[in-house]
Amino acid sequence: MKKTTSLKLALPLGLMSALLMSCEVKLQQADSEGILQTQMTSGLATLKVDVNRYASNKLVCDPFETPQTTTTTTYEQGIMASLHYLDNGMPRMYKAGDYIQFGRKSDKSIFLADMNVRTRMFTEGFSTPSGEVLKKDSGEKLIEFFGLKMTTNIVLAADDEPGLYELAFLADDGSKLILKSGDGDGADEVLIDNDGDHPTRMGCANRVIRMDRHAMQAVEVQYYQGPRYHIANVLMWRKATTAGEDPSCGKLGNHMYFNPDQNSAPQQAFIDLQARGWKVLKPENYMISKTKIDYNPCTKGTAPVITDFREIEIGQTVADFRWTTDIPATSQLQLTNMSTGAVTTTVSDNQLRTDHHVSLSNLQPNTEYRVQAISVSEDLGRTISNEIIIQTQ
Repeated sequence: MKKTTSLKLALPLGLMSALLMSCEVKLQQADSEGILQTQMTSGLATLKVDVNRYASNKLVCDPFETPQTTTTTTYEQGIMASLHYLDNGMPRMYKAGDYIQFGRKSDKSIFLADMNVRTRMFTEGFSTPSGEVLKKDSGEKLIEFFGLKMTTNIVLAADDEPGLYELAFLADDGSKLILKSGDGDGADEVLIDNDGDHPTRMGCANRVIRMDRHAMQAVEVQYYQGPRYHIANVLMWRKATTAGEDPSCGKLGNHMYFNPDQNSAPQQAFIDLQARGWKVLKPENYMISKTKIDYNPCTKGTAPVITDFREIEIGQTVADFRWTTDIPATSQLQLTNMSTGAVTTTVSDNQLRTDHHVSLSNLQPNTEYRVQAISVSEDLGRTISNEIIIQTQ
C-alpha cells in the first residue's frame, strides 16, 4: 500500500555526516543523479560480483521468455545484449547490422539465458525487474523494428562431445552469427548470414567449426525484429564434417518449424531436424565471460524476502530507510522523482546483511519520490519491494 510521510530530521546534514565519519561509517560514491547512499549497518560478507554494475532500472532479463526458456543457474552463464531501435524520423531498415550501427541504442542492459525463441507472437515488449516497460519516444511499447547485438562464448556442455560442429539459425526476421577473432591480428568471420525480412527461415553455416573441451568460441549475434508480430531466434548445432547441406537450409515459413498459434508446438520439419542430429544449444553452452567483471545479473538465485520496509525520517534533502531480509543480501534503493520521472538506483557497498539501514542525501527539496528497496542475495537472487511515497521538506 502506498503511503505519504513528511517528517523532519533532528540533525542537520553536516552534523550527521561528521558523526558518521567519526564512527568510521563508509560514505558511498554518489550515483549519476547525485543522490548519495550511506550504509548505517555493518556487513556480514561481501558479494562475489559488483551489484552496481547493472542497475535494476536499466536491466532487462529474458525478454522473450517462453515455456521453452531455461533459466541460468550460475552468474557465468548467459548472453549479454544491447538494444537498438528505430527512433522517430528514422528510415525503415532491413538488415540487423543497420539497426546496430544506425539505430538508437537503449541505455538498458539485456541478458538472455539462451537463444531458443521458437516462432511466437511478441507483444509483451521489454520490461525491467521493477516493472518499467520500454517505450519509443511516441510512448508506444517497443515490439517491432528493433535490433539486438548479442555477445557470448559458446562452449561444450558436459554431455557434448568434442569435434566438428555445424551451426544453423531458425530466425524471423534477420540474424547473423559472427565468429570473433579474440585478438587484434585476426579478422572476424561471418559464419551464418540469415539476414533480411523473412518469416522463420533456416540459415546454415558456411563451414564447420571445431569445438574442444574447455575451449570458448567468442561470438557476436546480430538479430532484428522487423514488422510485428511474429518473432523467432533459435540457434542449433550438430556434429558434422560439412556444412550447409541439410535439406532444410534456406526453407522458410512461420508455421513450418513451429506453430505460433499453439504455444510454438514443434512441427514435422523441426522434428525431422532433430532426427538428423540437430540440437538447440542449452544455457550451459553460453558463457558470459572468463572473468567476474561481466556476469549475468538475471541468474535465478534465492530471492531474499524483504519485510518491514519503511522510512525513518525525511528532511529537506535527506532521508532514512530501514528493512530486513530473511537471508544476507545487499542494500539499495530505487527512487523515482515524481515531478520529472527520473529513476535513480543508489550505489550499494556490495555488503551482505539482514538488517538494512540506509541514509540518503542530495535529494531535491519539496519533492515527491516513489521509493523501493532492492536486495540481492549471495547467489544473485533479486527482490524489489513494494513502493512507498515520500515528500521531502
